Amino acid sequence: MNLVQSRDEDNSCAPVRCKQYSFDVNQQAQTLTAWEQRYNQHGSGQFNGYLDELRLPKLHLFEEYTSQTIHQECCVNPDALWIGFSLDTQRPKVNGRTAEKHQLMIRPAHEHFELTTPEDFNILGIVIDRELLTTGIGFEELERWESTCLIENSHAEHSCWALVDLIKQSLNCNSILGRKLLELADPNQIELHSRLVNLIEQSAIARLGMYQVAGTPEHSRGFSTRRQALKRINNHIEQTGNYPLTINEMCSIACVSQRTLQYCFEQELGINPNTFVRDCRLNAVRRELLNMSEQSAICDIALRYGFYHLGTFNHYYKLLFAETPSQTRDRASKYQNVSVVKRFVRRNGFK
Repeated sequence: MNLVQSRDEDNSCAPVRCKQYSFDVNQQAQTLTAWEQRYNQHGSGQFNGYLDELRLPKLHLFEEYTSQTIHQECCVNPDALWIGFSLDTQRPKVNGRTAEKHQLMIRPAHEHFELTTPEDFNILGIVIDRELLTTGIGFEELERWESTCLIENSHAEHSCWALVDLIKQSLNCNSILGRKLLELADPNQIELHSRLVNLIEQSAIARLGMYQVAGTPEHSRGFSTRRQALKRINNHIEQTGNYPLTINEMCSIACVSQRTLQYCFEQELGINPNTFVRDCRLNAVRRELLNMSEQSAICDIALRYGFYHLGTFNHYYKLLFAETPSQTRDRASKYQNVSVVKRFVRRNGFK
């Protein structure tokens, strides 16, 4: 299967409709064009995933699959909101809060957030223009949405089926809507283009209008303590470039006891602190190995991220990624680009 760049460079006004496969967690992060993100793999084994998407001028609909547990650091591009949801049994977390099946995860533009997804997971989502959403729910409601992480359907039994159906129908080439979308490559279909885009936009707004701001348990003392502790550790890594190597060092940075630190990681991320930070360091090493301009020896890169025993480093690296560091470096060129399975209709990427 040929690996090619996923970015479109033409000036067509038609939507983008494509599906892309990835074979590395960093590849997967590169497929997402409507926001900035960094993925760290925390589930052990070979990664695979895909992104199936439809990008309209003011609306981006997608389904994403990831085979391993992923901790994502994300930021939506200007003037848009990210909304994510899933019907899978295992639940995702946004900024440490578990999203139930009747709830939508939501984050505004220019605000960094954390998303934790379990293994073998499908997530569906919408990136929607703020102005478009405001026309449907009003400015005051939009402000409430942007101040929280979760919004919910007042009828919990309804789950997110209506939104799931809209995205599935839009992405399904055999559905009536999906087939009509494929016809938009014809320059004579301007009227159809306008009608279909408006239909999808209004359908999305109508379905989103069924949701409202959920309760706010994030204001509880325990939740606030956990979030602050993790934020201090993340800020330390961002500002210094150094990963804490011991529990005592993490406790000192987070300003909490060892027992509280353990509880923070288990409740927020479902993993113990030592394993989480070790996985982050291994992911950082992997990004260096995939950087084809990085010529340092593998042992030097490992040492840079606190791995002093090469045998132990190789063991944990292979356990997490199902390949050796040398194999990663050998495959770096393959992992640079995603595999575009189908590109149906093209236009510049959604902003």
